[in-house]
Amino acid sequence: MSKLRRRVIPLSLAAALLLLAFIPFSYAGQLLRQGDSGPEVLFLQNQLRQLGYLAAPATGYFGPLTAAAVSRLQADYRLVPDGIVGPLTRALLDGLLGAPQKPLKTVMGYYTGEEWPLPSSLETLKAHGDALTCVALFSYRLHPLSPGRLEAMDYLPASEIQQVLALAREKKIKVLVLVHNLLYGSGIRGRDVARLALSDPQRRHALVMNIFNILKEKGFDGVEIDIEDLYPQDGQLFNQFLAELSAQLKPAGYVLSVALPARLSDDQAGWGSAFDYRTAARYADQVVIMAYDEHGLYSGPGPIASLPWVEKAVRYTVERILPQKILLGIPAYGFDWNGDGQPPRYLSYRLACETASRYGTPVRWDERAQAPYLKYIDENGSPHELWFENASSWAGKLDLVARYGLKGIAVWRLGLEDPQGWKVIGDKFTVEKG
Repeated sequence: MSKLRRRVIPLSLAAALLLLAFIPFSYAGQLLRQGDSGPEVLFLQNQLRQLGYLAAPATGYFGPLTAAAVSRLQADYRLVPDGIVGPLTRALLDGLLGAPQKPLKTVMGYYTGEEWPLPSSLETLKAHGDALTCVALFSYRLHPLSPGRLEAMDYLPASEIQQVLALAREKKIKVLVLVHNLLYGSGIRGRDVARLALSDPQRRHALVMNIFNILKEKGFDGVEIDIEDLYPQDGQLFNQFLAELSAQLKPAGYVLSVALPARLSDDQAGWGSAFDYRTAARYADQVVIMAYDEHGLYSGPGPIASLPWVEKAVRYTVERILPQKILLGIPAYGFDWNGDGQPPRYLSYRLACETASRYGTPVRWDERAQAPYLKYIDENGSPHELWFENASSWAGKLDLVARYGLKGIAVWRLGLEDPQGWKVIGDKFTVEKG
């Protein structure tokens, strides 16, 4: 193989290598060498794997195996085999592999029923199912009065679930059932419901079996666990639940997906402090990082998911979870903050545009956040600040997915998005299908 490689060097590639020899290094890119890490190393490792020089998984760390693979490549093509990636080695890689192909990515969409004035996700599924790998139905929660049991969400009727399953079969989309501990009302706290279900081994086993039986009886492909806002001391109970659920589901071929709040540091308090990223990833097939609500219901106005904030969350995550397991959660929604102190209005891209039109105010673009927003005064003289997401703000987040080698994205939620966002996905990714 190596002798054949030495003989067959395209003239165009040889010319490019010769030309690069006369280009000052400052114009030819940064060196990569042993000890480096990050998305550029991950991209290099994937190139080496494509060419058959690296058998180990791409990790983003430039260790001895990567250095040896680079040296073999260089020796085969009569470059100095120093194991360092400079302009000549980069040109060689690009010449051998040709123009970069769109990366193959998972695109998951969260599916909900109608939340007037917000539509059901059904029309989006019909229109854009070809761009989806899987959907997660927001359909079950932990039963507040009977720990270990599941309660079906009544706003997603059985007839609509059957439509989803039929469409999914037609469009080769996997369907996951989502289990959560949210939206109880009446003073019931989701963290208390979760503690009751997870703290007792018998109730925990009952919950595992109830999930398993729903998947088997309803024909779902797996489960998305979206248990949030745990007491900090209940993190180990959650880990034990995932271990037991994984042991039950994986031998039967079901997908286990886990949604976790975005974190920027180990000492970050609040909604996500109970969750251990590494342990969750050990048991899950994929982990969704909910990189949204940077500003939301309980904050003042600001971007839903500014690009710098999202990248910090990605960097934190890839240090703890293999990139190939991570789905980056991206928002399709916005919030409209009213200066009168009331909670902000949760809205879709369409409602955001209608609001701008109604009040004759332009949609502005925040360069730092890479997100759209607008300001207006309502009929009562109250000032508003509205932040939302559109295709342009999605583009930067999708670039992060490609740069860090993540598995893909998870959109919260279908039916709220800018329709042009699907074109951006198609331009940047080849969507994986089951």
